[in-house]
Amino acid sequence: ILLSRALVLPFREMDPTEVRESPPPRGLDRLLKRLGESLSDDARRRKLRQRISRWIRRGIGLSAFAYATFLLLLIVSFRWIGEKNLTLAFLLYAPRTAFLIPSLLLFLPAILWHRRSALVLVICSVFYLFLGLDFRAGRTPLPSPSSPGKSLTVLTYNRGEHMNQSLRPFKAHTKPDLILLQEAGGRAAGFLQSEGYEEFPHAVDCAEFTLLSRYPILSVEAVTLRPGDASPPIAARFLIDFESSEIAVYSVHTVTPRDTLNYYRRGAFLYGIIGVPGTPFAQKRRANQAYWDARVEEARLLRDYIEADPLPAIIAGDFNAPAGGYIHQLFRSRFHDAHATVGHGFGYTFPGTTRNPLSRGGPWMRIDYLFGNDAWKPVWCITEPDRPSQHRAVAAQFVIK
Repeated sequence: ILLSRALVLPFREMDPTEVRESPPPRGLDRLLKRLGESLSDDARRRKLRQRISRWIRRGIGLSAFAYATFLLLLIVSFRWIGEKNLTLAFLLYAPRTAFLIPSLLLFLPAILWHRRSALVLVICSVFYLFLGLDFRAGRTPLPSPSSPGKSLTVLTYNRGEHMNQSLRPFKAHTKPDLILLQEAGGRAAGFLQSEGYEEFPHAVDCAEFTLLSRYPILSVEAVTLRPGDASPPIAARFLIDFESSEIAVYSVHTVTPRDTLNYYRRGAFLYGIIGVPGTPFAQKRRANQAYWDARVEEARLLRDYIEADPLPAIIAGDFNAPAGGYIHQLFRSRFHDAHATVGHGFGYTFPGTTRNPLSRGGPWMRIDYLFGNDAWKPVWCITEPDRPSQHRAVAAQFVIK
């Protein structure tokens, strides 16, 4: 109708009585009338402004409270559920600093309209940094040399995809007594003859694991968690003569979940939320969750195996399980995590140099750890500051009690 009028009306003289404006809806007319009256009267305008300000303050306050509650639940869920739910497992491997973005967006409005909410945002963000991201304040200390028979400095590094980057600068800085290498099988003899590793007179291989040591290596064995399991071992146990005392050193490398996580990027990770029993997605949730249940069980078996060792034990390596998750909590609840105890910063070790702006082009996960049982006390822990390879090395010193 409008199109026909547009085409016809220009060619004939219009009768002013023909053009009629349709009356506005009664509700809209009434609203505009009341708004006009309010704006024309000083008292009403002031009252309207106060009412709008009150609505904004309440909205900001409720948003800050909801966000703080969300962060708290997220920390608890990651630590006590984590890999036991495939949605949380997927989020554990994502850049978790992204969960601080709402705090940044809410902070300026909170400063302007509701300063108590700004304080809540600051407090909950700090809690998330320390409890959710394992951030440790302070400067990275200069590593102190080991004392023979009293302290031991251990360096761990997953050598896979090292991109021809030398470990020697970090080794020279930390002066380790032991170097545990993963994905480095069959390289012990080469390191013994390599220039720059003369301080290590002892070296041995076990499957993909290599140990370089200043102290004599008494024995080495692959860790078998299940009788008859023919799959490659996820850990090796080295027996070391530490100044006439025997100590056990475990090098760990669990299977990477990379392929599973790449598959989840298409949306399968949501089955952990929408796979409610009785729905069509329940079976898909169970099928996907079986993978993570197997990883949790494997981690529990490894923890119990090491915990049963009667000797002073140090556990190091690539666990492929992010800090703050359930698998990390399994080990942290029984052993001393060197970074969590005496480390500094985030201690991120993976995935090397990236293009992710949330991690400023660097790694965003801590999956390489150094643990000690109750026979050891961590003194310092340092993560390699810069390396374009896939993993970064970590070194820590332990004092025997």
